[in-house]
Amino acid sequence: MRTALVQAIADTEALLGRLKGTLATIDGEATLDLGRQGIWTKGEVAALWERSKHLPGVKALFEITASRGGERVTFSDLIAYSGLDSRQQSNEHARMSRIAAELFGAKRWPIENWQGSAGEMIYRMRGEVAAWWREIAH
Repeated sequence: MRTALVQAIADTEALLGRLKGTLATIDGEATLDLGRQGIWTKGEVAALWERSKHLPGVKALFEITASRGGERVTFSDLIAYSGLDSRQQSNEHARMSRIAAELFGAKRWPIENWQGSAGEMIYRMRGEVAAWWREIAH
């Protein structure tokens, strides 16, 4: 029974993603599938940025990942760039996740993130998202 419910949730989320993509296409808005981070539009990136740009750790995360277009950025790189201590940087990531959940119903980012083999978080912003963000932020 549990497995069937988990699969039903996954199927529903996949359908939601397809419907969202179709709606964006109808509206003439480009979409980008970031895998487990979901499907994003420029408008969604703008909404998240508008609500989280006051957080210096979030600003640093967007800046460094956009400047390295598609390259991996480690948490250590990010800390060195932001000048924040690791706890504050992590707290601001958590705050951005809460903002995303409020906006989109899920804790997702337009920046891919995963834990590397050495246990350190790694971040990457795809070139398309970086281009959207540059237009939005400047």
